[in-house]
Amino acid sequence: MTPPTPGFGLILSNRAPVLDYGAAADLVGFGVAAEASGLFDTVWSGDAFLTNPRLDAITLLAAVAARTRTVRLGPACMGSFTQRGVLDLAYQWASLDQIASGRTVMVACTGGGSSEAWDREGRHTGVDPAERRALMWERIEVMRALWSGEPVRFSGRYHDLEGVRIVPTPARTHIPIWAATNITRLATGVSSGRMPARTLATVGRLCDGWMTHSVSPRAFTEAWEHILAAAAGCGRDPEALDNALVINLCVRDSAAEALEESREFLADYYGIRFSAERTGEWTAHGPPEACAERLISYRASGVRHLAIRLTSRDQAGQFDRLVDEVLPLVSGGS
Repeated sequence: MTPPTPGFGLILSNRAPVLDYGAAADLVGFGVAAEASGLFDTVWSGDAFLTNPRLDAITLLAAVAARTRTVRLGPACMGSFTQRGVLDLAYQWASLDQIASGRTVMVACTGGGSSEAWDREGRHTGVDPAERRALMWERIEVMRALWSGEPVRFSGRYHDLEGVRIVPTPARTHIPIWAATNITRLATGVSSGRMPARTLATVGRLCDGWMTHSVSPRAFTEAWEHILAAAAGCGRDPEALDNALVINLCVRDSAAEALEESREFLADYYGIRFSAERTGEWTAHGPPEACAERLISYRASGVRHLAIRLTSRDQAGQFDRLVDEVLPLVSGGS
């Protein structure tokens, strides 16, 4: 039996207004066009706070929510999850879910950047970079409680709340909360050579889903099996968990030109100059057939959703080629 084709999502490149290759209105327009195409089930937005400045993700997703009706909305991923005040974040996201009529998913993560950028952000937000991971796990529990509509009493390592209640509550009683964790380092793509079993087990125990990037189909399968086993081990339904893989994409008739265009884009986006090999590891690039083949390669791996980021300053041209030339090949591929 042929495994089902993963769903697709479009990542809105909200660094565009900062890096001068698009305006806020363009980003909203891409979100609307993604839904209208019928090919995407989710519109994602990148997020960060002081590192890699960009248009605020919550504000952008609210604008998209107001002009769409069916697509799911979420961050890929919420890099400021530990940097924002917990009450502010819970309140703002509950309001976003109201505007979206219950179409949101939260993807918590610790954020990313160089050690210098993390130290600088930590100094200005009062969050020690070394504490981000533990803070993220605890905050997931706090957010669930704050979105319940009931007064919250929580005393933990990082949060101390007494009788706090967020109103309005989200449109749904349960907003899915995923975690974004990586097997490889962003800049180098280097893996420790073993699965981060403890982290993956925490995802399975605590979260509704998992997002990652830069993994082969085989590595994704292995990691996902760790998560599902952990979920089953604590009495949760593994089938209820969801996942997404972030993948870059650039369509050009020349694979070499597409790869170099992606390198230039990502260098601006992250402030990191990736090698050609590293860029190729997490980028579908080249003619439409090659891009489609790369997406299809994840079909049997357990990936349920491919969140696609267009790695080109020509966002409109790449969107058109993705919709017209690439995704039809994936849907019809074997």
